[in-house]
Amino acid sequence: MNVRYGLNLLTYTASFSKADLDLIPKVADMGYDGIEVLFGDLDVLDAPATRKALEKHRMGMTACCVMTERTSPCSPNAAERKAAVARLKRMIDLTAEMGGDAIAGPLYAPVRYLTGKARTADEWRWSADTLAAAAAHAEKAGIDMAIEPLNRFETHLINTIADAVLMCREVGSEALKVQVDTFHANIEEKDTAAAIRAAGPYVGHFHASESDRGVPGTGQVRWSEVFAALKDIKYDRWITIESFATGIVGLCAAACIWRPIYESADGLATDGLKFLKKTAKGKKR
Repeated sequence: MNVRYGLNLLTYTASFSKADLDLIPKVADMGYDGIEVLFGDLDVLDAPATRKALEKHRMGMTACCVMTERTSPCSPNAAERKAAVARLKRMIDLTAEMGGDAIAGPLYAPVRYLTGKARTADEWRWSADTLAAAAAHAEKAGIDMAIEPLNRFETHLINTIADAVLMCREVGSEALKVQVDTFHANIEEKDTAAAIRAAGPYVGHFHASESDRGVPGTGQVRWSEVFAALKDIKYDRWITIESFATGIVGLCAAACIWRPIYESADGLATDGLKFLKKTAKGKKR
C-alpha cells in the first residue's frame, strides 16, 4: 500500500502552539511521515512556524477539526451557519498555510450536539449547504475535506460511512471526502471492511483507532480485514493513529476516558506504527 502514516498530536497535547513544535522532530524520529494537528482554538496556532518546522523535518500534515456551538453547520440559526462557513474556510486556509493536505473530522456538526431525536431534513440540508460553501473554497485552495461519522453518543447527524458518502454525493464537490475512524466504525458498522469497500473512492482520510482508543492491534478492531479493504479500494492517502493524552483532565473528559488505556504515549505511537505497517504488508504481529 502506497500510504503515508501520521500521528494525531492529541496523543501528547490538547492544543498545538509554537511551544509544541518539538513534537515534529520527535514524531519524525519515530518513523512517521506526518502529524495531525487539532484545530480547536485556532488562535493558538502558528502556521508559519509550523510550516517551517514541517519542511525542515520533511513531514506532512493534516488537521483534525471540530466545530463549536456558535459555528454549527446544522444550526437553525442562520448566523451560526454563516459563522460555520467562516470557520471552515479559516481552517482550510490555515492548513494550506502550514503546507498540509486535508482538514478532517465531524465538519457537519459540533461534537456531542444531540437533540434527543433523529436528524431532521432541515439539519441535513443546513449541514449540506454549509459544507458545499466550504468545499468550494477548499477546491480553490487545493485542500481536501473529509467528514467523519461519529458514534451515536457523539452525534445524531452522521453515524455511518454510508451516510457520510450520501452527504458527499449531495454536496457534489471533488474536495469533499469521507473520513473512516475504526473506533467509531467498531460501534456503528456491521462490517467495517464492507463499508469501506462500498465507499470506495469517497474514502479520503483514515483514522487507525483501536476499539478502546488504546494501542492499535490490542483490541477488537479486525485490522487485517480493514487493511484488505483499503487495499481493494486502492487507498493511497493518510493512515493516522488517533488516541488521547491520558494526563490532561479536560481532554480526557471530552473524550470520556476515565482510566488508563495505554502504558505510555511514546509506546502507543511506536508500537502502533509498527503494528500498522506490518498489517499493511499482510504480516502477523
